[in-house]
Amino acid sequence: MSTIQFQYGHIWNNGEYRGPVYTQSRPLAQEMGKHLSINYATVDEAAAKDALAKIGFSLRSKSHVDTMTSINSSTVDNQVSGMINDFFEEPIEVVRGVDVFMTLMQQAIDGSVDSFKDNFFTSSSRSEGTYFSYQLTFYSLKKASFCYLVLSFVAFKESSSVFGIPTSFRSGISYKAQIFECKKIYNNVLYNFGVLKSGEAMGSPNGTHRATLGTDGNFSVGSRWQTNTAGKGKSPWTLVMQEDANLVLYDSGGQATWASGSQPGRFSESPYRLELQDDGNLVIYDSKNSPLWAIGQA
Repeated sequence: MSTIQFQYGHIWNNGEYRGPVYTQSRPLAQEMGKHLSINYATVDEAAAKDALAKIGFSLRSKSHVDTMTSINSSTVDNQVSGMINDFFEEPIEVVRGVDVFMTLMQQAIDGSVDSFKDNFFTSSSRSEGTYFSYQLTFYSLKKASFCYLVLSFVAFKESSSVFGIPTSFRSGISYKAQIFECKKIYNNVLYNFGVLKSGEAMGSPNGTHRATLGTDGNFSVGSRWQTNTAGKGKSPWTLVMQEDANLVLYDSGGQATWASGSQPGRFSESPYRLELQDDGNLVIYDSKNSPLWAIGQA
C-alpha cells in the first residue's frame, strides 16, 4: 500500500524535511505518539497539548466524526482535504487518498495490521468492534508548523454486508479525522513562503535571542537591530520570506514597508530560509547554506 502524501500548497511531506525541520519533528512525533489511545485510536488532546507545551510547541486542533452506512473512501478523502485546507489557509490535497483509505477500512474490518515503513499504526479489538488508527505529518512552510493527521476507523461487529463490497467487509464503519497544527512557539527558521504576523516572534534554539514583529509594524532583534518601520503603513503587518530570497515586510494593504534586498547568488538554489542563530545573527541562507543576507552577530 502506498503511504498518504499531499500536494499543492507550500508543504514538505514527511521524508522531504530539511535538517532543522526534521530535528523539530522527532520530539513532536514521539510526544504525539505517546498520547494516542491504543484502545480507541484517538489522541488525548489535553494530555498532548500539555506535553507539547513542555517542549516548546503549541497545539490547536479540529476534528470530524461520521458513520458511513456504505463504505465510501471518497467521503473520507474529501473531508480530510477540506479540513486541511481550512486549517492551513491554502489548498492542500491528499494524494492517492482514496486507495489508502479503502485499505485502512479493510484492515479495520478484518482486524489486521500490516507493517508499513515510516508510519505509525495501532489496532485494538473491543467488545463493540475493531479500532484502527493511522498517523502521519507534513510541514507547512507558509505556517512554519506541522500538520499531524490521525485517522481512526472502527468496524462494528454486528454490521451486515454491503452491496458491491466483498463479504469479508461489513457496514457500520465509523471514522474520526483529527487535524492538529503543532507549531514551535518560538521557531528559529522561516522558509520561503513562510510568514511572521504582527505580535509573533522567532527565537534562537538556545532561547537567548528573539526576533519580533511588533504590533506597530516594526521588526527587531532584541534591542540591537530593527527595521525602523513602526507606524509605517496600515495594521496588521506580515513579514514574508519570499521565494526570490527577499525578506519583505508588508502592511495590510500589501504595500512593502521594508525589504532586505537579498537576492540569490549565481549558483544559489532554493529553498531559502531565514534563521535566527544562537549567536544572535539573523541570516538568510540558500539550500547550500551560503549566506545571502545577515544583520551580524550579537
